[in-house]
Amino acid sequence: MKDITSRDNQWIKAACALKQKKGRWEAHRFFAEGFRIICDAIHVGVTDGVCFVSPKGQSHPGFSQLEAAGEKLGWEFFAVTEAVYDKLKDTKNPQGLAAMLPFLPHSLASLQGLDPKRPVLYLEAIQDPGNLGTILRTAAAANAAAVLLSEDSVDVYNDKTIRSAMGAIFKIPVVQQVTQEELLAFRRQSGRQLLGTTPDGTISYAAVAYDNPHILAFGNEGNGLTAACLQACDHLVSIPMRKDTESLNLSLSVGLVLYKAWEMNGFKE
Repeated sequence: MKDITSRDNQWIKAACALKQKKGRWEAHRFFAEGFRIICDAIHVGVTDGVCFVSPKGQSHPGFSQLEAAGEKLGWEFFAVTEAVYDKLKDTKNPQGLAAMLPFLPHSLASLQGLDPKRPVLYLEAIQDPGNLGTILRTAAAANAAAVLLSEDSVDVYNDKTIRSAMGAIFKIPVVQQVTQEELLAFRRQSGRQLLGTTPDGTISYAAVAYDNPHILAFGNEGNGLTAACLQACDHLVSIPMRKDTESLNLSLSVGLVLYKAWEMNGFKE
């Protein structure tokens, strides 16, 4: 393991650049911090990782095993001083482990052959990175097959999204920058119905025939699905609510519908 003692080291600068979307997309890498998420990346076989470890990180009881597994995948490990790690850290109580990881190789083409009974989630114009991370975590837990993000949604590799997703980025395929044309083409090719969620929906989420192949579409936190997306949907679904109450948080709404879909399919994986 090589040593880095300067805060101006090229590797440190490269890692810090990943905290901005422009830097991430230029390098096709993202920044992840914490023992658990780095373990998740190694567990699923992510290659070409670059890991920075402070003295605190090296003292973690699981570090030796993590390092050995990472080296088998071609990871590079750097021992950094606490002062250097202080420049890298994104959390208030860091564990002393951070990494530069390559973008995950998911695309619409790679989603061919998904289990038709597992829902695909489409998110249109989602803006809150923490909200997206929570949705990814819920989607992975509720047996969704994949998540599609529209062109104007927040970057899935945003550091807040990565943290709140709690490793879900490695457990469910996420495809970004999906245009409406690509969404509709995917619907045709996969034989799935497009179900849009809206307060004006004519079908309760509890009455949907989830055993039919489907895509569940959810819109922007404040404005919901666009008119164009709603018009393209095969059915419009709503979550019943008492009168004079505020709409549910987006991540909660997604969770209700995904878990109902999984329940209707007998909680089969």
